[in-house]
Amino acid sequence: MLRKLLKYEFIATGRIFLPLYGALIVVAFLQKIFFDLNFGDIGSVSLSILVGAIPVLFSALIVAVVVASFIMMIIRFNKNLLSNEGYLMFTLPVSVSKLIWSKLIVIFVWVILSCIVGVLAFCIIFLGISDIALMFSRTGEVLREFSRQQLWGPFFECIILAAAVLVSFILSVYLSMSVGQLSDKHKKLCAIGAYIGLNIIVNNVLAAIFAGAANGPIGEMIYRGIFENLSEVQSFNLVMIGFIVLYVILCAVYFILTKIILTKKLNLE
Repeated sequence: MLRKLLKYEFIATGRIFLPLYGALIVVAFLQKIFFDLNFGDIGSVSLSILVGAIPVLFSALIVAVVVASFIMMIIRFNKNLLSNEGYLMFTLPVSVSKLIWSKLIVIFVWVILSCIVGVLAFCIIFLGISDIALMFSRTGEVLREFSRQQLWGPFFECIILAAAVLVSFILSVYLSMSVGQLSDKHKKLCAIGAYIGLNIIVNNVLAAIFAGAANGPIGEMIYRGIFENLSEVQSFNLVMIGFIVLYVILCAVYFILTKIILTKKLNLE
């Protein structure tokens, strides 16, 4: 059933994202053509206006992709689960966990694709064929250097941590919206207030943990017992693993609380 939920969710959201991606790539190619052919030096007024409008359109599309990712995250969760459509969604033979997973996975994929398309668009504009060929020719050298410096671990840890941070952000928004729907009135304001309050609590807790780990006898004990005998790369790996575990715990807490609220405290009125 999760597969069907994902299918329909991708279809519904793809109607927004795919045209934006297509428009962004097309505008990037146009910008590249104008750069290479120096159309701005031509005396035509209409062509000069077009040359000036393309960068503005490109910037607007970049902003639109970013905003669409955030808005779709909110709209799809609110519309499908917290509005009148919730009466239908929660009668489906599927668990609340799968409903949450379907929203989470889809928006996570779109955010990653948005980043990839954005980078591709900038590469189209600013990189030539010779630059791309040079990058590919040095790929083997870079890979060998990564292996020699033992950087593969930190590289993948950074990717995993970024993914965990993104998931925790999405789930924190879902939890805030779930808390907000508990109110009979002003649900949106309550959701915003819940998000602000949640971040204040989490940030204070994390600050207390980091302060305790960095200062005082506990920090000194950790340094002497663990980090003192490790290399810089090993120390970095350990710190990154600690951050990853911390954000995974946050994700689990957000997910469980969201599930409990939607299971036992759902208010669709």
